[in-house]
Amino acid sequence: MRVFTVHTPPAESASAGPAMPLLVPEGFSWAALLFGPLWLLAHRLWWPAAVLFVASALLGLLSPWAAAGLQLVFAFEAEDIRRWALARQGWAVAGVVAAADAEAATQRLLDAAA
Repeated sequence: MRVFTVHTPPAESASAGPAMPLLVPEGFSWAALLFGPLWLLAHRLWWPAAVLFVASALLGLLSPWAAAGLQLVFAFEAEDIRRWALARQGWAVAGVVAAADAEAATQRLLDAAA
């Protein structure tokens, strides 16, 4: 089972029409480990991507092991950074859903709303 946090859009964007809540998985992210700043850019997290890129470059100059360690720590915290950015944009945490994958979690969420 995988755990997802459910985020609802800000009130001002909700007036534009019904929007689906966003599901953010908990835990380690393999994509964030392998692609680092690109993963952040794909989620429109520009400032964290810039910070990670600069920190990785500086640590890479000092020690490749330190840069690898930073990537590993980032992979564990990537989804939390994503949740932090959503909270700053006004998205509210509406709850938690446990399911096998994102599709099943969405179905569970829709079933609970009906």
